Amino acid sequence: MNNLTSPTTVLSGLVLAMLVACASTDVSTPATVDTSDSVLTTNVRSGLANQPGLNTADIMVEAYDGEVRLSGFAASPAEAEKAVAAARSIAGVKVVRNDMKVK
Repeated sequence: MNNLTSPTTVLSGLVLAMLVACASTDVSTPATVDTSDSVLTTNVRSGLANQPGLNTADIMVEAYDGEVRLSGFAASPAEAEKAVAAARSIAGVKVVRNDMKVK
């Protein structure tokens, strides 16, 4: 039997062709994530958690370009103001938007 048409050679060629076809050629850059917003969100959450007497379980934090949005629920108006003041004290925070509701 001809060496180029043997079943092993043909099968090897097909496997090689399939592997080449499956190889990824996309070298585009991955979507970028603005880590500064993520870091700011984390820093604000940490700052809120370090406030004595502030229940942060129901307070959500979002950050975009230095603007921090607090939403969710606070136990009292004083607790909401304490959260806003704590968020304002974090480096990198330009504006704090208080969208919290009092329970």
